[in-house]
Amino acid sequence: MSPTTVALAMLIIIIACILLNKIPMNFVMFMVPLICLLMLDKNHNVFEASKVILNQINIVMSGAGYMLMFGIIYFSMLTETGLFEIVINKMISMLGERMNMVVIMIMTTAISCVAYLTANMSTTYLIVFPVMLSLYKKYNIDRNIAFILCQTAVSAMCWLPWGIGVVNSAMMAGVSPEELAVASVPWGLCFIPAIILQWVYFAFTHKRKNGTLGLPANSVDVAGASTQKKEGEDMTRPQFFWINLIIFAAAVAALAYFKIPSYLVFIIAAILTAMINYPKDFGKIWNKSGTTFFNVLIMLLGICFYLAAFNAKFVDGVLTASVPQNVQTTSMVTSLANAMTGIFPEFLLKYMFLIFLILVVPIIHFIPYQVYNTMYPLFISIGASFGMTSMAIIAPFVCNLGLATSVTPMNSATYVGCTLCEIEVDHFCNWGGVIMFFTNLIVIAVAIVAGVLVL
Repeated sequence: MSPTTVALAMLIIIIACILLNKIPMNFVMFMVPLICLLMLDKNHNVFEASKVILNQINIVMSGAGYMLMFGIIYFSMLTETGLFEIVINKMISMLGERMNMVVIMIMTTAISCVAYLTANMSTTYLIVFPVMLSLYKKYNIDRNIAFILCQTAVSAMCWLPWGIGVVNSAMMAGVSPEELAVASVPWGLCFIPAIILQWVYFAFTHKRKNGTLGLPANSVDVAGASTQKKEGEDMTRPQFFWINLIIFAAAVAALAYFKIPSYLVFIIAAILTAMINYPKDFGKIWNKSGTTFFNVLIMLLGICFYLAAFNAKFVDGVLTASVPQNVQTTSMVTSLANAMTGIFPEFLLKYMFLIFLILVVPIIHFIPYQVYNTMYPLFISIGASFGMTSMAIIAPFVCNLGLATSVTPMNSATYVGCTLCEIEVDHFCNWGGVIMFFTNLIVIAVAIVAGVLVL
């Protein structure tokens, strides 16, 4: 069987399992890619397949996995201390009657933009959602909205040259990250009207549902109720508020300004927080905070299996974990990308990149975003025949791709965000996919009107 056929079969099976929801998703993500790898390998070498998968796990864990593990533990622990509840209550008392849903949405967007200076989506979620969740509960605001607003703000900031997305795209496009970042900044600015329209739409739907943009009549004092529960469990530590806040601020500065590896920052912050707040019950707080990461870890490993199968290299039909330089290889992802270009009519080739840009959200819902990265050279070569520069082809994807990566079950960061927001992944991906699809269209329309996208 050809890599293209197996890749399509794997996609169809996984898509069917997502839609039917009859088989545990973790089982599908572990077994289907492994079977597809063995089918393509002439030798059906399970040991070589294991090496490929372990290599992918090492890449993901070193790049994001350890950061997620210690980050979730730290922020779960910090939430237990009551730090964020105190901050939220102080904000509410300062704003008084001025606090309403619109203010909360603006705060979410602003905090998300600042938090993404870390250039890591999962880290941004870990900073934003614990801070804002109590407000969303108190004002009876759908927490799915918090995720959408945060991700849209993050997408507008995806041009940061030290972000992994810019670096990967620049490598695929054969340009420097700094050059690509400069070309992508105008696209980030095109998000401003889309963000404002999101505020208007969510405010309209919220008021229609609750009858007010302010504090609902039946509002429950979430912060107070939460504090009472935690005091009963002897987990809140209001007496250490300032120490915890200083550690939190230092962690953000270490990530955003000093660029210290995130997993080290979170390890140190978690240890300091535990030692200061829970010197006599380390085990209890570590166990309670650590269980939050378990479900994310399982799905993260499943995605590693999936990405390993998609990106695995074959030399003359033989699966190879270590490929020497200058050796021609095939893979499912490159074969699928070539097949996609082959089905396009000639008169649409000039607009091929734009079609994929418009459809980025529904496509990324079902396949890894890495497929888009591997197609950049094809987009560039086709665009060059029509006199288009590589920057004009790739820059639109840098920010807009971020709109899609949060509303797909194929991205581990989605599970981090949904866990922190206490929302269902399937519902968010389906509902959020529609919102992000139209947000993407608005950004593209603004770019055309502003002359950022020249057709």
